[in-house]
Amino acid sequence: MADPSMISWLTYGWEASYATVTSTADKVFGEGQKISNLTRRNNIEKVFACGSRNAQKQVAKAYEGSISVESNLANPWFFRALLGAHTTTGAGPYTHTFSEADEIESISIFNNVQSDTASVSKLLGCKIATCTLNNSVGELTRVKLDMAYANETLTSTTTSKVSESFDLYTFAQATLELPTSSTLALIQNCELTIANNPEMLWGLGSRFGQAQPVKQREYSCRIGQAFQSSSDLLTKLYGASTGANSTVSEAATLKFTYTNGLTSTNARSITLTFTGVQIDEESMPQDPTQAIIEDVTLTMRSLSCVAIDNTSTIP
Repeated sequence: MADPSMISWLTYGWEASYATVTSTADKVFGEGQKISNLTRRNNIEKVFACGSRNAQKQVAKAYEGSISVESNLANPWFFRALLGAHTTTGAGPYTHTFSEADEIESISIFNNVQSDTASVSKLLGCKIATCTLNNSVGELTRVKLDMAYANETLTSTTTSKVSESFDLYTFAQATLELPTSSTLALIQNCELTIANNPEMLWGLGSRFGQAQPVKQREYSCRIGQAFQSSSDLLTKLYGASTGANSTVSEAATLKFTYTNGLTSTNARSITLTFTGVQIDEESMPQDPTQAIIEDVTLTMRSLSCVAIDNTSTIP
């Protein structure tokens, strides 16, 4: 008997039409990729009849697939699938702008599992439902992408492994501004969440998904900051400097920047600029044996992402 499989890898590429396998799966989501969830469902319905306690038939209905991919932040290309629109300007280094679109692109993911007889699942019609960027002191920046897909094919012919060519980002290469040009000090952790809320649609004639439109777009952020002599975050929650106000105005921007600190063609950065920012919740547990950490949850209304690097075209 062969040993169980221990090695797998995945790549992805853009689909020309929804749930049609890509012709080029040559990208990775980041360094240190892992699949934290891969689930398929046949949605079996058991049919019972008078005369027996046992099911008389079991019928497969709508096919559903979901995958969660985790990695360390390196390249910015997944923002194309996350936000939908993209342009490139400049020359060495180049500026890639990813902006909001009413529709987002679907991708095919190739999941290779190495064994005596290789297993290669091509997941079709994947769309990013939720992206989470997690930043904590002493850590690399982590990315988690939760996706649903419509269909898949299975072969035994493996595809080439693709190596990440970009350096990794760490907490030390990140800054958070609220609003822009007002840098928040002593941030201990920050978790950004971007949700597309896609909905899989089926139609008569097939048990596989036919389309996956995206509905409302939602942004949120959770920040942990070491409390200092005064709390700017708390007064923003209040809407006033003296206590809770009857109305609370939005902060203009929330800006999150990753940068390698270099210049010219060696420069590399990713800047996320959110607008329409509100602090929804604040909590501040206090333990005499630990530093006081203020936790706040923010909501935002819109986002633009700008990446700078020496790649001339978004792949």
